[in-house]
Amino acid sequence: MKKVLVTGANGFLGSWVTRALVQEGHDVYALVRPKSDLSELEGVNCKYVHGDVTDVHSLLETFKGMDSVFHLAGVIAYKRSQRPLMDKVNVQGTANVVSVCREHKIRRLVYLSSVVAIGGGFSTDEVLNEDSTYNLHDLNLGYFETKHEAEKIVKKACDKHEIDAVILNPSTIYGAGDAKKGSRKMQLKVAQGKLKFYTSGGVNVVAVEDVVDGILKAWKNGKSGERYILCGENILIKDLFAMIAAEAGVKPPSFQLPDGLLHVLGAAGDMMEKAGLKGPVSKENAYTATMYHWFDSAKAQRELGFKPRPAREAIHNSVQWMKDHKLV
Repeated sequence: MKKVLVTGANGFLGSWVTRALVQEGHDVYALVRPKSDLSELEGVNCKYVHGDVTDVHSLLETFKGMDSVFHLAGVIAYKRSQRPLMDKVNVQGTANVVSVCREHKIRRLVYLSSVVAIGGGFSTDEVLNEDSTYNLHDLNLGYFETKHEAEKIVKKACDKHEIDAVILNPSTIYGAGDAKKGSRKMQLKVAQGKLKFYTSGGVNVVAVEDVVDGILKAWKNGKSGERYILCGENILIKDLFAMIAAEAGVKPPSFQLPDGLLHVLGAAGDMMEKAGLKGPVSKENAYTATMYHWFDSAKAQRELGFKPRPAREAIHNSVQWMKDHKLV
């Protein structure tokens, strides 16, 4: 039994990881802020400690005596106005976690990065892996840039032998409860039969159960300083929406929004945001929706025994949860 701490424990993935660690018999501490919503952790037999990754002093106390730290806390956003918060939480927060792990000689840090830290493709020919060169600096996409920067902080500390850490890059995670995420509003609309359009581009779908399994395997067997992509099936956004609609028993979106129009809407949205108004989408939304976020998990399969299930199964579990909770 290990004494472990999870940052971001009350989030969607964090709660799944916390639950899995408890089920393995570990002494699990969930790092939460005093006013955090803890509904995701209902029924999970973990201990709560108050702290914030942006407050290094709170970490100095809460990390004391831990065997391992699972760092999942982060901010996902696609508006320019939210960039400072992402810099504060995703970058500085990770730097704080690394610093305190070094000071307390934490045996292992498991850092949850994202496939966005690796980059993105602009055609169906591009499938990225752990060795791909990050190719999106010119677009200056806040979430992508801050996760990429945070990952470099972890990697640098590993290379200098200051900490022992593994870096995990999950793709788009589907499963029971994901509909509560703010970033899933579009998919929920598809399941409700309310979305009439889809965009070009593609995503990689992975089941939450498989990501959690990969995280635990990387914690136990992953090589220090290595990154592992935890991803499943590469599919077009059109096909993703069709799968969701089929599972929900509704008609799929039938109209492809032209890329040019989407980018015009994104530019208009950014201008509206500057004026204090709410725009339809942002420039960052537009670029993200038209890229091909396609990845290869061969390394994780080979070195960790990672075995992703088909996208349809993950989407089935996601939509079934929506049905069970009367959202569709």
